[in-house]
Amino acid sequence: MIMNSEAEMELKPRVVRSCAVALFAIISGALWIGFSVDTYFGSDGPFYFAIILDNGTFTNIAPSRAHAEWMSQWPLVWAVRSGVSDLKLLEVIFGLGIWFPWVLGFVVSLYATRERPALIVFYLISLASLNLAGWCLIYGEHMVLLSIAWPIFYLAILRRPLNVVEQILTAALLLVHMRLYETTIASGSIFVVLFAFRGWLATSHRERWGNSFFTILAMASVMIAAYWIINPRDADNRGHFLGAIGASLGHPYPWMGVSFVVLTAWGYLFSSSRAFLAAWMMPLVIGVLSLLSPGIMGGISFSTRTLTLTALPLLMFVTAMASLSSFRFTKKWALSVSALIVGLSLLHVRHLQSWIEFRSEFKGVLKEEQGLVNPADHDDIDHWGWTNPLLSYVWSEGEVRSVILNRNFESGYEPFDPFTEMVLEKYLAKKPNFLEAAEE
Repeated sequence: MIMNSEAEMELKPRVVRSCAVALFAIISGALWIGFSVDTYFGSDGPFYFAIILDNGTFTNIAPSRAHAEWMSQWPLVWAVRSGVSDLKLLEVIFGLGIWFPWVLGFVVSLYATRERPALIVFYLISLASLNLAGWCLIYGEHMVLLSIAWPIFYLAILRRPLNVVEQILTAALLLVHMRLYETTIASGSIFVVLFAFRGWLATSHRERWGNSFFTILAMASVMIAAYWIINPRDADNRGHFLGAIGASLGHPYPWMGVSFVVLTAWGYLFSSSRAFLAAWMMPLVIGVLSLLSPGIMGGISFSTRTLTLTALPLLMFVTAMASLSSFRFTKKWALSVSALIVGLSLLHVRHLQSWIEFRSEFKGVLKEEQGLVNPADHDDIDHWGWTNPLLSYVWSEGEVRSVILNRNFESGYEPFDPFTEMVLEKYLAKKPNFLEAAEE
């Protein structure tokens, strides 16, 4: 039953799309505020940056993630090969590459949902609650999966045959989807079911053959992911990933986004005022409590890569139900979604405090010290366990006077030997004096 109150009136498609653009701008603003303090250098970030700058090529971390690397690293690779040498500019280009899949996913999703524009809010909630959750893994391949899977999903649930443009987009996105991250085994399985069902319902040869092709591409992504899960590039990765599923439960953002969506869906399905109230209260309570923390621990943030296997399918399931219902984007719904997304974006900025303090302290040590620095002399200053020397180079602005060693530099993993080697050599205005002394 449609109520006549202003809050329950359905917003016009143009208003919904304008609201979506504004909310995407807010999410992007929060992301770029993080970029302004180098969140892309969290965890393995400086390692990725150094590989691209030193080799002028993609990181090639794993074959199962090749397309994600291409999608997010092509601007930086292009800049390096074009001769750009300004480190600050290269960092901005690194950020642009990371942001590119987010923009692409939003633009195609906006196009795919033009007949049911209300559905775009689920992609926005996913961006705010799942993507922003990984502040120290913002460059990660799973981020590309979170962005690319949604437009494919929206095209797959269209309640009519796809036109030629939509078929081309679907094929291109499914080709990209084939090698994004090992958890495409989940999203790929969803796409297999959806496109196989569409093929079964098809009434024209073009639609039937098109959906058969899409089903094969989706099955290929599942098979590729399954192969690399069974034969991981690092045998320890499987155990670490499984452990991260539990660790991700400690992150507030996914709980806020998923609880809002699920409880709201429950309220619509069963006309439950208590569920609607809980959909407001649970994110609010979690958000207020998490405000007390100056940051999200790096390990918990890193664990959010598992959300592509857990939270993403759940959000897609609720979205599919909404697409089959008479779901309408009312003023009340718009205010609720806006409050959630703005709140999550502000929390992301708030929780950068710990990283900002670490970054400031680390840069301070680099300016004060000369040569190789034992972190034990500075309260074991450390962010990720093995990236101190890399951060020393990327944060020295082209003039490396000191390198802070890793805490376990005598026995732990080292991406390069800071006693005899250097990174970013082509971008340094001056070779480190301590390395010159070591060579003499």
